Amino acid sequence: MNISDSGYNINISGVRPAGGQGTQNIQNQEATQQVAKGTSAGEVSANALISTAKEGQSFNGQILDITNDQVKILLDNNQTLNARMSEAVNLNIGDSLSFLIKENNGSNVLIKPFNQDMNLMKDSAIFNVLEQNNLSPSEKNYQIAESLMNNSMPVDKGSMQKIMQQSYRYPDASIDTLVNLNKLGLPINETSISQYNDYISNSHQLTKDISNINSSILEFSTEVLNNMGADFDKGLAGDTIMHMLDFNDTLLQTLSDAEDMANITSNSEILSQGIDQTDSNSDVAANLETQSTTVENRMAAADINITEQSQNEQLGISDNLINKGIDVKASSENLGIDKDTLSGLYESLSKLGVDDETLKNIANESKTPLQLLNNINKAVGDSFKDNPESFNFNEIKQFFTSEEYNKVLSGGINKKFTLDTNEMKNPSEIDDLYKSMYEKTDKLMKAFSDSSGSAGKNLSENARGMQERIDFMQTLNNMYSYAQIPFRNDGNDANSELFVYMNKKKINEAKDNISALLHLDMKFHGPTDVHVSLHGNNVHTRFYVEDEQSAKIIDEHMTMLEKAIKETGHTLTNEVITREPALALPENMVVNEMFGNELEKSVKRYSFDVRM
Repeated sequence: MNISDSGYNINISGVRPAGGQGTQNIQNQEATQQVAKGTSAGEVSANALISTAKEGQSFNGQILDITNDQVKILLDNNQTLNARMSEAVNLNIGDSLSFLIKENNGSNVLIKPFNQDMNLMKDSAIFNVLEQNNLSPSEKNYQIAESLMNNSMPVDKGSMQKIMQQSYRYPDASIDTLVNLNKLGLPINETSISQYNDYISNSHQLTKDISNINSSILEFSTEVLNNMGADFDKGLAGDTIMHMLDFNDTLLQTLSDAEDMANITSNSEILSQGIDQTDSNSDVAANLETQSTTVENRMAAADINITEQSQNEQLGISDNLINKGIDVKASSENLGIDKDTLSGLYESLSKLGVDDETLKNIANESKTPLQLLNNINKAVGDSFKDNPESFNFNEIKQFFTSEEYNKVLSGGINKKFTLDTNEMKNPSEIDDLYKSMYEKTDKLMKAFSDSSGSAGKNLSENARGMQERIDFMQTLNNMYSYAQIPFRNDGNDANSELFVYMNKKKINEAKDNISALLHLDMKFHGPTDVHVSLHGNNVHTRFYVEDEQSAKIIDEHMTMLEKAIKETGHTLTNEVITREPALALPENMVVNEMFGNELEKSVKRYSFDVRM
């Protein structure tokens, strides 16, 4: 219980059982007291009185004196009880407290301060329930009964024993966690306990899993390639390079979909097949002419009167790449990768020995970041097979572990595990995303299960963690209309959660009245909650934002939302509410609503073990 509700200040830090017969530690907020020997006759009488008290009985006392760990309590009959606390407890002399007898085995008495009104009734009710079910009033039983009562669940012997057995099987799980998992109808296992705790602590976002996967893939790739360099034997340079290319190919295949596969024919392939390049060169020339026309049109539309050379300088694109017919600006816009990274990547690729024609096809034909990397791996492999003497192992290793290469790989991973808000058209895309994430993490674990390095183990753990997150969401979805949506918006990654309120008893009735709660973790606006309700043709939105600046921005753009709603045949009313500390609004209202407000409350208990 929370003693501060009564105006008393009892703060307990650090608890341990006393003499092997202490009681179960509850939330690290218990302390034990021992009655001192050699006390006065009045104190002995008080001790004797307390020793005969029954569990569940209460008495009043006033703190008379505090000396180090000794506390003297004046009872209502003017007798004094002298107690010694085994750990530090802050008490105020003069405080009047009510105490409840929690346990009494004749030699050890556990007493607990409590609020005289509500908590006396609650504690008495709990002890009555335990007595009716022939259960001992131990701290463990008391805690289970209290948690069941707080969650409006049956407090019977079967329920108590069920939670007790689960607590023995999962000793690290709190009683409240076990009770709430049972209340929600969720399975009781290590994964569900861990995932549930992540939700309660607001550390359950898929974007965190994506970030972990992304980092671990880059670390794993770098570790493997560096190990190849450490084992490098100049006499086996060719084999080592092919091994490196095979590893890259395997890694990319686990992440790639059909649209990411290599789509270029390298110049060495064309020569080996004896194909006339005249038509190909004509196509390239036509393509460059089209690109040139597009650039000129853009310049004319913007009324920009600068030379092509000065424009390229402003874009940070080298003349070397321009002369090769590589449109870095268009490639950057198409792939969503910054032009400096791509320029550095293309320059390094050229230095490796990839011919100009192949390099131009790579830059201009790659439509996704992973397709770019698949094309690069293919081009380097084909060029190496065609002229192995011109390739230096250390240069190739440096290229595949370079910052530019890893940036493109990281961008490709993010694109595979998030949705683009500008491209989302169908709700089924969310299911497709989950399926894709699950399949790709499964492929990663299978492909590199034999990896012995720390980075490989870390990758497997993060991949498994993402799968467990998705599994738990699927379990939640069997009960609630809930989804997490990791998305990209203007180059920034963010996480969103959608929870649709559903009255399951009325699920078959008309759906003209429905409410939903959307939670957004925004990079610049912070946690933002949007409550949306539909009544007939009227849509009402209520935005909860972190500060006045965010509220102002939403207000300024509300006409855009109103116009979009109107196009669907509905009208819009709205509110924008700034979170204030006094409102005590939860950081994530979706989780709070889904699991219930009572889960955010903790009942603090303070108890003393008085030894006779």
